Amino acid sequence: MGGLSSAESRAAGGSVPRVTARRMMREAVARRLVPGDRLASEPTLMSYFDVSRGSLRETLRVLSYLGAIDVRSGPGGGARIARPGPRVVGSALAIALQFRGTTLRGLLEARAVLEPVAARLVAQRGDTSDLAMLRACHDRLAASSTAAHRQRERLEFHRLLAAATGNDVLELVLTALAWMGDALDRTGPGPGDGSDEARGALLAAIGAGDAAGAAGHAATVLAATTGRLRDGAARALDERVLWPDVDELPDIEDRKDVATWT
Repeated sequence: MGGLSSAESRAAGGSVPRVTARRMMREAVARRLVPGDRLASEPTLMSYFDVSRGSLRETLRVLSYLGAIDVRSGPGGGARIARPGPRVVGSALAIALQFRGTTLRGLLEARAVLEPVAARLVAQRGDTSDLAMLRACHDRLAASSTAAHRQRERLEFHRLLAAATGNDVLELVLTALAWMGDALDRTGPGPGDGSDEARGALLAAIGAGDAAGAAGHAATVLAATTGRLRDGAARALDERVLWPDVDELPDIEDRKDVATWT
């Protein structure tokens, strides 16, 4: 095993991989790297950041877990800049909320505050392509015959709504909250809870540019979901957020939120 590099020797009591990860991300900004850009070879990175092979690999593991890079093996592999998505936000938030005893009720209360704001922004923006995608998703949701398919389309609808705000913070946070809720909602969204009709009214308000109406209908959608869970026998609203349950969910959009390269 090789000895410590000079940079590691100077980092007394500190975490060399974490420090190196910060340096690497600052360097990515300075060099204007974008998702898909390949990082230098391992020997070059070791020399540039003045760290050992072990510390560099731990740095890459840290950044990979955070969704900032994607490491591929084999021909054409290596480390590339990635695009962290809502899963990263949801996973990090879930582990913090687990130790606060947060329940599904808390997640829905947060969404009930934020989603009407998002709906208002979407109506004000009036982007026809966003509205078309939302309508297509709503049609698929209304036509869904299985609970699993409805669950997927419902999550996709709220992801599209968040994305249509044009606000990256709302998109990531709202999508993460909806995704986390799927880990706790074991009752399955049925077609008779009134939420389909509320989503239809929401889309009509967005199409008409009615920001206040859109906000109101978004609140109705969340109220329908909360009512279904409150009235069920499983006491789903009292289900606690547990990081393992959230982290094991399939990636949102089948990992379309993470850059893919050929």
